[in-house]
Amino acid sequence: MATGRAPNIRKLNLEAAGVEVTPRGAVKVDEYLKTTAPDIYAMGDVTGGLQHTYVSLDDFRVVISQLTGGKSSGGKIYTTKDRKNVPYSVFLRTPYARIGMNETEAGAAGRKVKIAKLPTAAVPKAQVLKAPQGFMKAVIDADTGKILGVMLLCQEAYEMINTVKTAMDLDADYTVLRDQIYTHPTMTEAFNDLFAI
Repeated sequence: MATGRAPNIRKLNLEAAGVEVTPRGAVKVDEYLKTTAPDIYAMGDVTGGLQHTYVSLDDFRVVISQLTGGKSSGGKIYTTKDRKNVPYSVFLRTPYARIGMNETEAGAAGRKVKIAKLPTAAVPKAQVLKAPQGFMKAVIDADTGKILGVMLLCQEAYEMINTVKTAMDLDADYTVLRDQIYTHPTMTEAFNDLFAI
C-alpha cells in the first residue's frame, strides 16, 4: 500500500495545450477520458482515479473505442461508467481481496443487509494448501438478494474476487454463486458454503 502518490505531470506544460488540472493535481477528464483540450485524452494514474494496472488497461479500452468509433469493441463505445464494480487485491502472505461495500458502508447507505461469513479453515482446498488462516465475508441486500460486497482474506482471494465481480456486474442474486457447481478442490467452491445463508 502507498500513500501520498500524486500524478507526475509538472513538466508536461499542460496549460500550453489547454489541458486543465484538478485541484488535487490530476489531469481533468470526463467519462470518455477526454481532457479539456480537443483531441487530447488522458489515461492511468494521471487522471486521479484508482491507481491499479487493470484500471489503466481499462482506460485503454475506453480511449481506443473512442478513436476507432467502436470498431475495436464490436461497435460499443466504452466509458468509465461501464466499469461498475472494481475489485482490488492486496498481496499479503494471506492475500486480501475486496469488492463493493462492507457492512458499515451498506448501513450508511440505508441498505438492510444479511451477512454471510465463513472461516477459511472450512474450505477443503485451504487444508490442501496448508493455509487455513483467514476469513470470508459477504454483504447481501436483504430485500433484493443482490451482492453488495465481498471481502476475502484467504489463499487465492485475488482470483476468487473476479468471480464475484462477474456476478455483481450481471446483477445476479447471491444464490447464483451459492448454487454454482465448482471444480474440486478449489478455493472458489467456498462460495457454495459462504453464500448458504
